[in-house]
Amino acid sequence: MTLVFMRLAISTCLLASAVSGSVSVLGAQERTVTVSVAARALVRGDTLQASDIATMDTTIVWRWNSVAPDTTRALPGWVTRRNIALGEVLRAPAVMPPPAITSGTRVTAIWQDGPLRVVVTGIATNTAAIGAPVGVRIDPTRRLDGIAAGPNTVRLR
Repeated sequence: MTLVFMRLAISTCLLASAVSGSVSVLGAQERTVTVSVAARALVRGDTLQASDIATMDTTIVWRWNSVAPDTTRALPGWVTRRNIALGEVLRAPAVMPPPAITSGTRVTAIWQDGPLRVVVTGIATNTAAIGAPVGVRIDPTRRLDGIAAGPNTVRLR
């Protein structure tokens, strides 16, 4: 009986707000954010220049129990990973920071615990930007996992 009453109360509130012209979603947050948009059509593999990026203010709404939307702005030097239309929002995975490590290149893998430091070389198994996961193949049967720390440098986990 209580559940039926709650549903009736919520329906009444939503109907009243819809009639008045504004819709309020229970448990939702609303925020105005500035997002990066494409100032021209971009093709896959383009490196963003300052003239390729425009900004636009927009209002976003999301439920309080969901993950907050990604509002990271694209920066000059980032690379497009697919074709992007004029006015489209520039966000991952369509645009990403430039890779610090390219798949198949020789990398230096470093593991450190206090004063103890182990340095090995290997081959990167994937392309990654700084802070992204990277696999390092030491020999045909051994593979290590780490995080890209710089150009051709991996910090092992």
